[in-house]
Amino acid sequence: MKQLQHFVVLVVALLFLNACSRQVSVKIGVVAPMSGPLAQYGKDIANGAQVAIDELNAEYFSIRGKRGNFELVVEDDKASPDEGKAAAQRLIDAGVVAVFGHFNSGVSIAAAPLYAAAGIPQLSVSTNPKYTRMGLKTAFRITADDIQQGATLGRLISEKLRAKSLYIVDDRTTFGLGIAEEVDRTVKAKNLKASRESVDPKAADYAALAQKINDARADAVFFGGDEAAGVPLLKALRKSGSTAKFVVADAMCDGSTIKASEGNANSNYYCTIAGVPPSWLSSGIAFMDLYKAKFGAPGAYSTLSYDGVHILAQAMQQAGSVEPKEYLSTLTKGSFSGKIQGSIEFDEKGDIKDGTVVIYQSIGGQLVEQRNLL
Repeated sequence: MKQLQHFVVLVVALLFLNACSRQVSVKIGVVAPMSGPLAQYGKDIANGAQVAIDELNAEYFSIRGKRGNFELVVEDDKASPDEGKAAAQRLIDAGVVAVFGHFNSGVSIAAAPLYAAAGIPQLSVSTNPKYTRMGLKTAFRITADDIQQGATLGRLISEKLRAKSLYIVDDRTTFGLGIAEEVDRTVKAKNLKASRESVDPKAADYAALAQKINDARADAVFFGGDEAAGVPLLKALRKSGSTAKFVVADAMCDGSTIKASEGNANSNYYCTIAGVPPSWLSSGIAFMDLYKAKFGAPGAYSTLSYDGVHILAQAMQQAGSVEPKEYLSTLTKGSFSGKIQGSIEFDEKGDIKDGTVVIYQSIGGQLVEQRNLL
């Protein structure tokens, strides 16, 4: 009897070892603000990535004949460049072979050299152009950059909304300053007068700023930055009686921002998202169903992290390796199928080719895609 038991144990062990030999472990890092005012964006990113990870594992995704066993490693960068560098190092130490992150441009730019030194590809939603212009071979962007997004926003303000006087405000962040500069450049080319202001979110007098905007008789306000300054400014404007059209970029183009605005963003509110919405493709609608079943309604960045993880997996599959040094060149030169974004390729800088920017308008507190404003 003992001999039989030993035989059974041996067979099970051999089967287990054989199964393990036909698997390959793939750790993918996701890093974004998981705490603080921007936590919802980070959670949306992590959740979108998790849906992709679950799909890949359920589909027995194969890399050179071995089943990929995908695992998500999530880190909180607290929207801080210093915390971002620390989080990047933790991911590198954890043995990730790819990273999706960061969310904030300033954080992505600060952390990018660490991933480059480790040879680990970094796929980001950060839109500041500098991110892919530092000469790092590991930095990739899955969205249109601020040059493209700023041009779209500038045309929206000058051509579609027909603003007569524009007031531009930024929050002094890398993202806020960058997108404000691009909008300013575009409207100037359209001969639209624009006043400029930079604010410190922790010390700003929003009531006084709202009065300055009213005194300038601005019928449109562009704000470059995130909710920490954007929402208080919007509230102060509406409290002052201003009905100026309030225009923002993707850091404030989410249902959570509309909710935080407490009714003040229910009308005359416009924003952009650098990325294709899931409604454009049938596979995007299927993603919506999967996501809702796990986490509820997806955020604007859930779709990008979902596609991003699939793109990274496809690059590994095409190269036949999960080793960054072996699949990095494939990521640079290959063509990939984003289930929501469609066909995706990156240029020599690491930017997505033919990035899409979509305009949304808040109608009764719901963000509605506006193709007629493109």
